[in-house]
Amino acid sequence: MDLKQDTINAEEMAKRLNTTSSNIRKWCIELEKHGYKFVKDNRKKRYYSVTDQTLLSNLKYAIQEKKLPLEIAAMTVIKGVSRNRSSSSTQEEYLINGENNRELNVPQEHQNYTKDVVLDTLEQQQSINNKLLEMLDHHKNALKISEEKRQTEQEQISKQLKELEERLAERISQQINNRDKKMMNYIRQSQRQHQQQLLEIAATKEKEEEQQKNFFARLFGK
Repeated sequence: MDLKQDTINAEEMAKRLNTTSSNIRKWCIELEKHGYKFVKDNRKKRYYSVTDQTLLSNLKYAIQEKKLPLEIAAMTVIKGVSRNRSSSSTQEEYLINGENNRELNVPQEHQNYTKDVVLDTLEQQQSINNKLLEMLDHHKNALKISEEKRQTEQEQISKQLKELEERLAERISQQINNRDKKMMNYIRQSQRQHQQQLLEIAATKEKEEEQQKNFFARLFGK
């Protein structure tokens, strides 16, 4: 099999798809990660058939028109190839059967069918993405409600702790005031008792002195 006769290189494919050779190589590497096989020569240089052109065209469409990331776009078109396998031959069958791939003119009917498959797959993927986004929004809302509830409970706990601290401080203050009052009452009572004792002592002493005066007066008066 003459690869150069039945296929084209990356530069020619880039011209056909109106893109760069760098993009072609980058897209091929991603497709190979997902199991797609390209025809290569002994130096591992890729050559592209009509099937490859269809696949790369669909990949370009998914990336540039549908704005899909390269990885997702590659998986999508690979799925399209798998679903379309029953109605299209593989690249090896094109080469072995010796079909005329020199001009690489993709049959319009085949290209339209493949694009419809890709679009259907993209719509399915978009539906899945929308459901995932809905689940994510629901999860975010649940987290928001949980966080608001937690903050409310935290505020209530903080308020209760503050009220408890205030009541405790007031109780301690009352206990201190009551103790001070009792202490002052005790001191005042002690002072009154002491003053009373002093008065009683003074009265007793005055009485004794008066008795002594009366005694000496009676003594010397006789």
